Amino acid sequence: MNKFKFILFLIIVISSIFVMNMESNIADIFNANLENIKIFITQSPQLSKLYYFLFYILFTSLSLPVAGLMGLLAGMIFNVIDAIILVSFASSIGGLLSFWLSRYLLRDYLRKKYSEHYLQINKGFIKNGGSYLFALRMCMIFPYFIVNSLVGLTTIKSWLYYIVSQIGMLPGTIIIIIIGSKLGEAFTTGVNIDLQTILLLTVLGILPIVSRYYFKTYLKK
Repeated sequence: MNKFKFILFLIIVISSIFVMNMESNIADIFNANLENIKIFITQSPQLSKLYYFLFYILFTSLSLPVAGLMGLLAGMIFNVIDAIILVSFASSIGGLLSFWLSRYLLRDYLRKKYSEHYLQINKGFIKNGGSYLFALRMCMIFPYFIVNSLVGLTTIKSWLYYIVSQIGMLPGTIIIIIIGSKLGEAFTTGVNIDLQTILLLTVLGILPIVSRYYFKTYLKK
């Protein structure tokens, strides 16, 4: 949840810059680098996608809490469809690698470090099976990297974990990428963010609250 709040805070701060028509050195530096990245993508589209894809897999397989930021970046530098495809598969593959690391190499360490989260997740899997993972992915109650690691300690099969994760994370992925795309346009054109972006930010802001209520209800059944 802390990671999610940080991402939301970052989005709001960046958006506020344009809403208030503020100019800053940080915005100028970011805009210049964003343009350079887009030039490289135009010159080497396939290579740039490969680099992004591999780095995303690397970061998520190591359980680094950067998934949301990587999603925003994809929306800023790629077209929306390409970004959705890249992030959807990279996050799922990286999550699967993290899942395997926790299952075969880090089991004892993770059970001790995240004992409280593990007990809750394991209880949910015993009671609800794969549908519990789908709820975890849709609701984002637990941070992405914790789910990747701790679900590996359960008995769920790898193929089921991958499929359910990719489907369950898709709605959130689409929202984050669209927001990233709108923010990228704001950086490059100087145009204020539109109502659609504000509404998406609102959805991201209230999602944890709604999710927490849903998840508590779900666990009581």
